[in-house]
Amino acid sequence: MQITPRIKLAAESVIDTLMREIKGVKAVVISTEDGLELAARVENTAQVARLSAIASSLAALGAVAGEESNLGDCDNVSIEATHGHILMLQARHPELTLIVSVVTGKDAIIGQVLYFAKQATLSLQHA
Repeated sequence: MQITPRIKLAAESVIDTLMREIKGVKAVVISTEDGLELAARVENTAQVARLSAIASSLAALGAVAGEESNLGDCDNVSIEATHGHILMLQARHPELTLIVSVVTGKDAIIGQVLYFAKQATLSLQHA
């Protein structure tokens, strides 16, 4: 798989935007669908490599669940935990599929996180 400099730059730009726009964001990781980290920014002790691998696995499970339920492609997976949220969205670029993972604290507004994360995936899809 070839990751072009254009896609890498777009990933870095998307991370800057998400970190700036989302209140309560702790980490943003953009990875390939096979779990390879492309770009990341972390404000806590989250382990980026682990999050990339987990996002890859959950995206695959979401894809199977969507197909088995006759709902189509899985666009995102959301996890609500005791101390925050993790949103993982798929960005289907013509050259490769990327996963945008956003980790937030409990103070984040989930609708805002989803809005900006979807904008990020659209940006990556057209990079």
